[in-house]
Amino acid sequence: MALTTEQKQRFKEDGYLVIRNMLTPEEAAALKWRADQIASGEMKHVPEQWIQVEPAIQRGEAEPESRVESIRKLWNLVPYDGVMRAHATNPKIVDVIVDLIGPDVKLYGDQLFMKPPRHGSRKEYHQDSQSWKQIVPYELVSCWAALDDATLENGCLWVIPGSHKWGLVGKAREREIEQKALSAQWENEVPVELKAGDCSFHHSLLLHSSHANHSSKRRRGYATHYMSAKLKYIGDGTKPDYMSIRGHEFQGCV
Repeated sequence: MALTTEQKQRFKEDGYLVIRNMLTPEEAAALKWRADQIASGEMKHVPEQWIQVEPAIQRGEAEPESRVESIRKLWNLVPYDGVMRAHATNPKIVDVIVDLIGPDVKLYGDQLFMKPPRHGSRKEYHQDSQSWKQIVPYELVSCWAALDDATLENGCLWVIPGSHKWGLVGKAREREIEQKALSAQWENEVPVELKAGDCSFHHSLLLHSSHANHSSKRRRGYATHYMSAKLKYIGDGTKPDYMSIRGHEFQGCV
């Protein structure tokens, strides 16, 4: 067992859990290096469709110092890149996931948030399952691995503890919460500051956001999203071929 009974209870109550020093400095450095190689265009094995530019850069409102600092997000990296795939299957991470969702685990997807200095944009309050409605029940878990220190100044995650118990709140409620947070009327949000190598795990119904990065420091974070192999796919069209991480697969499930 990777987690203590107390840690599992804390996740159940709060909807998130921080584990310090989960990645070694070498593991974090390998991910940072590969992210920059992909973002810079030096390595072209990841299709351009999975590389997103910062909105301010696209609008011509900011001038990045390099191509790397123009990138907002890289995603769907695991199918194309061995370094990212090794992280998604890292036994230390998967052991925690197993303790939270059970022994049969599949990967829903992955996203590497670059959050460049000075113009890294805010991500509004949201629930992941609002965008993942094709997977039911809404009980996925993400591992958010800090590749750089994530601080109040450079745009760390903020969460609303216990909000995963509210069910799927809907887009209108998400916007209402976002507006209250922006006007400092939402009192129970808390920051999740992390050191490089720390990981936070959060439920797919937990409301979370991140502030803009107006600092001179980078804030790269790699999120890998996991689900029980017993969940159901109810989306339109053919079910994607979700990668099995550990345990068994089940007919008629994801």
